[in-house]
Amino acid sequence: MRASRMMTLLLHLQVRGQASGRELAGLLEVSERTVQRDVETLVAAGVPLRSTRGPAGGYRLAGGYRTRLTGVGLDEAGALTFLGLAGPAHQLGLGEMLEGARIKVWASLTGEARERAVRTAARFHLDPVRWYGTPEPVPCLNQLADAVWRDRRVRIRYVRDGRAATREVDPLGLVLAAGDWYLVALRDRQRRTYRVSRMASVELLDEEVVRPARFDLARSWAEARRDLEQEEIAVEVTVRVAAGALPRLRRLVPVDGQARIPVTATGEIEVTVPFENESWARSALLSLGAAVEVLRPAALRQRVADETRRAAARYA
Repeated sequence: MRASRMMTLLLHLQVRGQASGRELAGLLEVSERTVQRDVETLVAAGVPLRSTRGPAGGYRLAGGYRTRLTGVGLDEAGALTFLGLAGPAHQLGLGEMLEGARIKVWASLTGEARERAVRTAARFHLDPVRWYGTPEPVPCLNQLADAVWRDRRVRIRYVRDGRAATREVDPLGLVLAAGDWYLVALRDRQRRTYRVSRMASVELLDEEVVRPARFDLARSWAEARRDLEQEEIAVEVTVRVAAGALPRLRRLVPVDGQARIPVTATGEIEVTVPFENESWARSALLSLGAAVEVLRPAALRQRVADETRRAAARYA
């Protein structure tokens, strides 16, 4: 453990050039005194580490020293998929391995490659979490990830619409979409998709999963998403909406409906958008207040009007 920590310290200095004791302590999750002892050990081993005092001081490698100990381990290699996606990596329990792999990859770069990497990191950032919301809790995610990695069948307790059901499924992959995790699995030889946040428990079973030949997770997810959207979109609603409320309206409708909503409109516009069901459509549109008027269907317009009158009476 200590050897790994000192290697991380060394590679971090190789990448950054200089770092304070406090910065290194935070990176390594140890005390500044422990950092000092590690530095002393490295110096005793012949590594040209120098320290300077003062507000701008810290530790640095002298004389352009570079270590060749940049090999990425197996666990770190598996975490490289999540470079730029630190949040999801931490949810899967890969945060520490990802950071180790990231440091080693950066330390291996030289010259123009290093400069290009620095410019890219300074100019592009990936944020997979949706706006105006916090990720749903996924306490079963690590168990599912373990099952997916080991190709093991699982028994899940799945809760939907207030009803629980137990299923045995063959996990094929995990997908992060718009901040939510989904499990793609086989049940009775048919592909199924489960929202991880709806799982109350996961039990790893002894049976081995035989993955279908030429299975492609990305393609399978694209097909599953289309199926989910077609199943859930049960009502289309025509509304007259103020342009200023269009960004909020886009966040309330399924992905395939967002393309119908312009982003540069002015004044008021009329648009027809899909919703999963009438109940959600009513709640979502009421949340926009006076910025939206339901035009069709007539039954939904009436229900929204009735709810608005009851709300107004409560505040009268």
